[in-house]
Amino acid sequence: MIALLAAAALALSPDAVLTKYRAALKAVREPRVFTVEYTLEQTGTRTLEQTHRIFRSGGDERDEIIEVNGTRTTHPQVRIFRGRRYRYTVSSLAPRAAAYDFTFVGTRRDGRHVDYVYDLTAKRPQAFTLTRITIDGVTFLPAALIFVTRDHDGRGEIHFAKAEKWWVATTASASASEPGGTAHERLTFSAWRFPPSLPAGTFGARPHPTPQALLP
Repeated sequence: MIALLAAAALALSPDAVLTKYRAALKAVREPRVFTVEYTLEQTGTRTLEQTHRIFRSGGDERDEIIEVNGTRTTHPQVRIFRGRRYRYTVSSLAPRAAAYDFTFVGTRRDGRHVDYVYDLTAKRPQAFTLTRITIDGVTFLPAALIFVTRDHDGRGEIHFAKAEKWWVATTASASASEPGGTAHERLTFSAWRFPPSLPAGTFGARPHPTPQALLP
């Protein structure tokens, strides 16, 4: 009870938070060049664990599979993609007032500040629909998004946090109904790096080995 009262005392009004949220989204910038690792865990109807190392520059992506089911490989499987959209940017996932109504739920204490929770109601039917947002009380960017999907009774959530000067995804999880049961998938992102550029050959037809300078 004391913690809830303290959080309420620190909190801004719901309308003031949404004003700051809109301004933060307008100002947010996404990194054009970055490297990141993510671990993919699948359970339920199938079981799989993979660790990928991603290199991106604009729409070009190099995807290295560096570990499968706990076994690290010395010769990663490499795939190259051109013009591939990166799906986990906060600017592409964050809800806007044009598409959603925001209903204030309450505050949540997060260390020395409070975050703000809103339920979301889509103004038009969508295949992918956000149902709740937690707004970080320092940056006023999304700290967490909860979603549902029209197909397969899907549902899940995505979390964000700061890496260097950027606001990036930290985890994404989802569950969906499939023949034979429910499939679960979780991505955990780590080792974010933001070099000014990537070496020549990173996205070549015969990709060069990963430069040591880019390894964690």
